[in-house]
Amino acid sequence: MSKQKIGLILLGLVGLALIGSGIFKIIGAAEMGESFGNANVPYILAATEFAIVIALAIPKTRMLGVILGASYFGGAICAAWLIEGEFPLPAMVLNTILYVGAYLYRPSLADGHPTVIAIT
Repeated sequence: MSKQKIGLILLGLVGLALIGSGIFKIIGAAEMGESFGNANVPYILAATEFAIVIALAIPKTRMLGVILGASYFGGAICAAWLIEGEFPLPAMVLNTILYVGAYLYRPSLADGHPTVIAIT
């Protein structure tokens, strides 16, 4: 199995986790809305997660999905650490899987050239 296929599998695992998380946010929106203080926040987060999954699924926008996913998980890590006071292990694990999958899918990301981020 090639590195690119392993990278795609890892990106797919992150996508599955985001789909599951989005579905649970929609199902439990009432309880989550109370904890956020706004009933619309769970729906906005779920829509963001679904948008990241769509970007990861389309080959031309896959690297955009990686950037959006890394940003989303970074925000989740910051929110869990600073606001909730918890150790954000799930977000850290998913972010690590996302980075490893992106590197295996496109090894040129590690070269440090600014042109490798272009969506091709």
